[in-house]
Amino acid sequence: MCIIINMKESERKAGFMEDKIVYSTDNKVKLYSSEEDIMKKLEGVIGPKFVEYRRKWELTNKFELETEFPLYLQLELHQICNLKCPMCAIGDPEANSKYIDDTHMDWETYKKIILEAEKYGCPSLNPQGTNEPLLVPNFEDYIKFASQHGFIDIMMNSNATLLTEERSRKLLDSGVTRISFSLDAHSKETFEKIRIGADFDNVIKNIERFMEIKKEGGYELPVVGVSFCKMKVNEDELDDFINRWSEKVDFIKVQNFIPPELAHDYSQFIPTDSEYVQDILSGFNCQQPWQRVYVHNSGEVCPCCTFFNEELSLGNISENTIHELWNSDKMKSLRNIHKKGNYDENPWCKSCVKGTCGIMDEKEFIEIRNSTMNRQKTLQK
Repeated sequence: MCIIINMKESERKAGFMEDKIVYSTDNKVKLYSSEEDIMKKLEGVIGPKFVEYRRKWELTNKFELETEFPLYLQLELHQICNLKCPMCAIGDPEANSKYIDDTHMDWETYKKIILEAEKYGCPSLNPQGTNEPLLVPNFEDYIKFASQHGFIDIMMNSNATLLTEERSRKLLDSGVTRISFSLDAHSKETFEKIRIGADFDNVIKNIERFMEIKKEGGYELPVVGVSFCKMKVNEDELDDFINRWSEKVDFIKVQNFIPPELAHDYSQFIPTDSEYVQDILSGFNCQQPWQRVYVHNSGEVCPCCTFFNEELSLGNISENTIHELWNSDKMKSLRNIHKKGNYDENPWCKSCVKGTCGIMDEKEFIEIRNSTMNRQKTLQK
């Protein structure tokens, strides 16, 4: 869904347009800066196939196109990270005990999925999940294999702690089209409070050197961005973060906090001015079951990218194909629920919305949601 965002004064000073078309998935993630320019750049480099893929993507986001096969795959090779960020399922003890294990997706399973996706012309891939991808020594081979078998938009995220010059050069030669480095802070103090186990100065040095190597080598791709998960602990640094990076990278990704599991209260993480919370309380239609599937290291195939998505598992890749699960009655029902905005018909989708809003009490949730919806109706008159 493309939305118009009115930027803050500090964002305008950083070179942002006042009314900028910004791509957003469920409004969870907003890509500031040059996202529209990035799309044009990728169109120019990749060509007509990319244009057609993005046309279909926009239609699925409007619930106007139900594809035969997902447009986007997220394949989780393992669930290992060298950091312990508190908002992540790896760093949160409760979520870790429920959803994290040491299983690795083997090469044959990965290959099987990629070859099935090639058969149906799937254009987009992220070969990682809840993990640090550079912990896989030959991660670039996974990207290359996908690139050789029809994927035209391959993206990844990294914490950049392991981004040596050697890995930088391998990534630049791998065929990856988009890479985002997770930072979540402007200051060293806040960064090391959130990204536990990382050294701020080393990470910044690695990212800046990656950009230098890319420029020196004349690489058109990947487009490069930095990301910021907005929470109470860091929300005061967002403007400075945008100012720092706006002239250094192609895009800045600002992500809303999503709880790592749903049985406990994470309201202390939710920022004080979360637009996302207001948006979903007034009405929520999740586009993810229309766009993608997420295949866990265990082989479980899920309809969204939340940490707790295994609660909505469609089945296992060892017993079913992606095509079968994508066209299953369970997946079609989920798509229909969200097209109509009836997310509360699914208990896990409802819990996701409640948890993201930091509202644990059912009565309070209903009252706030009804109040917000009535206010929206009044404003529309």
